[in-house]
Amino acid sequence: MTKKINFAFDRRIKNGYYTAAYFNKTTKLAKKYKPLDIVCLQFIHFTHEPVKICGISEIVALLKQTIPPLHLKQIKVYGRKDGDLIKANQPVLLIIGPYHLFGYLENIIDGILARRTSVCNNCYQVLKLIKSSQLIYMADRTDDYLLQPFDGYAAYLAGVRQFVTDASASLIKNDPTVKVTGTMPHALIQLFDGKLNDALNAYIKEFGSKNAIALIDYHNDIEQEIKLLAKQFKHLFAVRLDTSGSLVDKSLLRHYHQQKNNSQIRGVNPLLVKHARKLLDAYGLPRTKIIVSSGIDVTKIKNFIAHHAPVDFYGIGSSLITRNVHFTADLVLKNNKRQAKYGRKLFIDINKIKNLCMYI
Repeated sequence: MTKKINFAFDRRIKNGYYTAAYFNKTTKLAKKYKPLDIVCLQFIHFTHEPVKICGISEIVALLKQTIPPLHLKQIKVYGRKDGDLIKANQPVLLIIGPYHLFGYLENIIDGILARRTSVCNNCYQVLKLIKSSQLIYMADRTDDYLLQPFDGYAAYLAGVRQFVTDASASLIKNDPTVKVTGTMPHALIQLFDGKLNDALNAYIKEFGSKNAIALIDYHNDIEQEIKLLAKQFKHLFAVRLDTSGSLVDKSLLRHYHQQKNNSQIRGVNPLLVKHARKLLDAYGLPRTKIIVSSGIDVTKIKNFIAHHAPVDFYGIGSSLITRNVHFTADLVLKNNKRQAKYGRKLFIDINKIKNLCMYI
């Protein structure tokens, strides 16, 4: 990550508003009874597999914006870089100095690392399977809207370039490779009484035909929708399959009746994608792309690939922002001597700390 990101923070952080009460109390006690002790606060994760970390740049900005300059001079911060792949039990971040100057930020830093790294690593795992150009980041509906800029930054760090909200791209909007795109929702089709062609005509009239995308699962019958689309939209950019996982598309039941009890054909699945491709080609839409959505995750992507399903784009939401990387912070040194909770320790040679990136 080479571009500078302008992170902004709630001013109430300085007053301990977001800090767990016991950290506020400990900070107060440290200031009164142990103001001269120099400690090392270490942040690590215990995930079994290496993870692509994110949040370091944001944390450095947090420290610089919330700790007064005179106090900041008494602190040293060492760490990895955003985007690094880090194994378990390797320090991600080390903060060295008097505890009372930064201790109130411990839980906030833990949270930043956990959230940003989870999103970044989830996207990274997906992009090990598909190209960045195939992934549409659609996580805007699955969590607090205020997280969109930060989640978008974490996704971007992993290689994501297509988003569906301006907020998700707000921290990285100056990169010309970043795009805000999207399809029509079911709501638009409903407003036109379930008539997809009428909805698409209105959409194209207002926003143009370039990259127009039709959502074709409204009636749970992709064959009928494609047949109708082909009569009017010979140059349609893409169709999107968003069939609920509790349903089997009607056209599959017509053509593959013998598999009606097969749970593998529920929702958006390889057979449905292959059927959609066959229909698009048969009705004169060979250049129209296929987008899949609805509960897409790494496992489903592997299934599409294994079955050679002709998917052009993946619209992915909740699985990209599931928090699954957890961090812990521990004091591991006191006045340059090892001192830590049983089972925890400084997971790097003391003399090698300076080999890490020095941020402050």
